[in-house]
Amino acid sequence: MAPFNTNQVKYIQAVAGRQQHTTLKAINQSGVIKSTNGIDGYWYDVQKPQTFDTSDPLLLAQFALHEYPHAWDARGVHNNDQLEAADFENVVNTAYGFGKSLAELRALDVPCQAESLVYQTGTATTQDRPDDQFISSTMRATPDGFLKSLNLKLRLTLPTNIPVAHPTWADIKFILDQGLAPGVSSTSVTETNYQDFWRGTLPTPTAAIDLDPKHIIKAALDVYARSHPMHTPHYEFRLIMFRNRVNTYRATAASNNLEALRNGVSLLNPGYDLFMGQTGRPRGPLGYRTSAKLDKNLDPNGAPAPYYSGVRWGTDSLGVTGFMDGVIPQTGADTGHHYTQGQKLFPDGEATLTHRDLMTMPLNKNDYVVMRDVRFFLGQSQGKSHFEDVFDFDFNDPINTADADLLSSDTLADKNYRWHCVLIGTSNGKDPVHLNYEIRGTTSCQSG
Repeated sequence: MAPFNTNQVKYIQAVAGRQQHTTLKAINQSGVIKSTNGIDGYWYDVQKPQTFDTSDPLLLAQFALHEYPHAWDARGVHNNDQLEAADFENVVNTAYGFGKSLAELRALDVPCQAESLVYQTGTATTQDRPDDQFISSTMRATPDGFLKSLNLKLRLTLPTNIPVAHPTWADIKFILDQGLAPGVSSTSVTETNYQDFWRGTLPTPTAAIDLDPKHIIKAALDVYARSHPMHTPHYEFRLIMFRNRVNTYRATAASNNLEALRNGVSLLNPGYDLFMGQTGRPRGPLGYRTSAKLDKNLDPNGAPAPYYSGVRWGTDSLGVTGFMDGVIPQTGADTGHHYTQGQKLFPDGEATLTHRDLMTMPLNKNDYVVMRDVRFFLGQSQGKSHFEDVFDFDFNDPINTADADLLSSDTLADKNYRWHCVLIGTSNGKDPVHLNYEIRGTTSCQSG
């Protein structure tokens, strides 16, 4: 007998008086994302990419639709050809190295209305609720039901007061010494005057206007601005929404789906393999992944799995927590070991990833499903101050759990709901990048 289609299921539910309660959960998140040049402390240490060039301001942020999964890293136990208990005990958060973590939106946390307890002779028994009992639209009526859909809207806007990097004193002095600003001279302006101008502490002298340091500096800055090809910073961004192709793993009591673990989960870490490098090896902010086809010489004992090479987050023997050396796979001539301790962040022939690399390099679509990979430009030169995108997830999947976390339902064990969004931004220069963000969403369920 053929399975019922969607309309037939709805009809049966209506006749039976089931699944008539609609639950709508609102998702709201907003704030400001700031770039960092690697020294201003906006990123926590665990968020700093280790293979990206951060000498110029780089905006790097992320959020999880529900939660970040756990995965392997570049430690020895994860690069062993033998699967053992430590492979699952020492898993790490996949958010490491991807910049500022905005939030785990917990979009699939939808609480269920509890059944009432009746005490008889000291024993608690569960009593069904009356059919006419009011249940809030933010709660599920029964453990069984359907996860219907999730609608998410993302809006990004440039702030009105975004700071702009000012030119160095050497650039301004060159303009003044060359006489490029008519009627002004560098004889009355010093480097201290220039720094005080930007601090707002340069006093206004009583001398003639052509000797006024403020007037001289403003004239030189006007010449410098006209020499900029875009006149304003060239803000460039990239938005990536992705997930692992198969189900993932979260080592928590609420959503540690043991059935999914037994059926097989992916422990791949996008921190090492989200992007595709120039030489055919996947790369990420923490290192890279060797190729089973291209790096056969690195596997002396013929282990079938590729290795993660780079750095890992942990605590060393002295109790210092931070990024530390992972392992470096060795060639067949190194007898007795599959790898040695060390830090190799990228494959031979490749280099640190620049801002331009991050904007254009391809993604690893062999291991990850990419829902959105879009590059956009904001700023006066582009005539745009905002960017909007909408993400629609039509699940229509059965659920059966009294826990608020819907991923604890064994009916969801065969699919991956842990979507991960990464946002990268640059001004293509020394100017910082600030971005307002607003995330609005609604999760819809049916029960009753």
